Amino acid sequence: MKLAHNIFILVLIGITLHSKGQDFRYSEKVFTQVDTLKNVEYAQAEWLNNPIGLLADYNIHDGEQNTELRPLLMDIFMPANDTLSKRPAIIFSHSGAFLKGSRLADDMQAFCDSFARQGYVTATVDYRIGMGASVSRILGVIVGLSVDEENAKRAAYRATQDGRAAIRYLKQNAALYGIDSSKVFLVGSSAGAIQDLSVLYLDKASEIPENTQNEPALGVLDEIGPAGPDALPDAVVSMWGATWNTSIIENQQIPLLLMHGENDNIVPFKKGIPLEGSVPDNPFVHFNMPETYGSYCIDTALTRRGIPHETYFVKEKGHEFYGVDTGMFPPEGPNEYWDTVHQKISAFLIQQFKPVAGFDFELNENTLTTVNSSSNDYFVSWDFGDGNTDSSWEPEHTYSQTGTYKLSLKICNENLACDTISKTINVDVTSDAISYRSEEIEVYPNPVSDRLTISGFTLPFDLRLFDLTGGIQLQLEHVSGNQIDLSALRPGIYILELKSDQTSLVQKISKIN
Repeated sequence: MKLAHNIFILVLIGITLHSKGQDFRYSEKVFTQVDTLKNVEYAQAEWLNNPIGLLADYNIHDGEQNTELRPLLMDIFMPANDTLSKRPAIIFSHSGAFLKGSRLADDMQAFCDSFARQGYVTATVDYRIGMGASVSRILGVIVGLSVDEENAKRAAYRATQDGRAAIRYLKQNAALYGIDSSKVFLVGSSAGAIQDLSVLYLDKASEIPENTQNEPALGVLDEIGPAGPDALPDAVVSMWGATWNTSIIENQQIPLLLMHGENDNIVPFKKGIPLEGSVPDNPFVHFNMPETYGSYCIDTALTRRGIPHETYFVKEKGHEFYGVDTGMFPPEGPNEYWDTVHQKISAFLIQQFKPVAGFDFELNENTLTTVNSSSNDYFVSWDFGDGNTDSSWEPEHTYSQTGTYKLSLKICNENLACDTISKTINVDVTSDAISYRSEEIEVYPNPVSDRLTISGFTLPFDLRLFDLTGGIQLQLEHVSGNQIDLSALRPGIYILELKSDQTSLVQKISKIN
């Protein structure tokens, strides 16, 4: 049954094999084409629908009483001609201060295409944008308006609801899109990162801003989209994001990567007011954002709580430092940080589901015994370095020739994420070393503490002492005495090899303190 299972996996890998090989899936682009599903509706929600003429481009609305039920859309990207049915998924959320931007932003589309070519299913999503304002009029003419902290928090809360709905949609339609529902990740930029951090940490009714339930009430966290409680991501990447309050960061162990430019003046790296100084002063328009806690503060809170996470902070760099403006590329394209950010996201995400290969072994004369300590047994492949392979969990192998061999183990999980580990072994297949054992030869004491006595062996002789990985720990030539000083050797199991013109011997010895 195990053999049939491994044959099936080999066939599956052969079907999906790219010229670079499936070993590089999720870390490099192994697919040449991507299939894209446009305008996929993942939920419906009430959008603000009373724009103020002069500020319509900024999605500023006259209050929030007028709304319109509209679809929330995502574009889904999948590696073309991929037969794997359980692939990790990444949801990308755009920037734009909850006022602008869309799933069509250049950086979101580029990320989706690139990561799909690496083997992921990816989606770039729209979430509700726009903020209400308090408007003052004289004789019907607007003489003042104010967008305050409460408007901003309501906008962010709507986006949080949408983010949770997007996760539920992909998880509940995992079979349709070939997704592993236990591996749905979030990557957000700016407002999209604020959204994703709220999806991650905003999980109690007491943490929801009170004004979100003022009329028109926005409802509970899972008010919109497909029903179901499973709205948590399995890992999050926050690019230049923030949270309203670090107190909502509790003991949540979901992996998090924080990236931020330390000179960010849009979403402050530390504690500060978003957009402060970037909106021109106007006596008639007041734009007051709530104070936020940037990546530095989040990092500090996580560190104090002992919660593992990763960071990439860049000195003297500002907002969206890979060279975009609200997600859009300049004519010359993004700058040199684009590849760096892409690589860091890629390396972080694959570590969340990549298996870990590990093994030990014993070499008894020319017979190898393996001990497999890997984290996964979905696909196992041993290469003994002499042209022979094996797909069983802990094989034994007998070498027929003396030599130094590279022993390699490759394992893969059901997502076809793989890991490989190799060790070097030294094998001596001398006929005397295997078969000769004289009653007159004694090696004692065994276990040995300091001095090893070799009695009855022809002098002079050559000596080599190997550890269990095949590494030579002691090598002596033309030994003319029968005592060997092993006091400097670390405790452990070793293989002793003795050779003279007439005789050879291989024996296991134990070194103790």
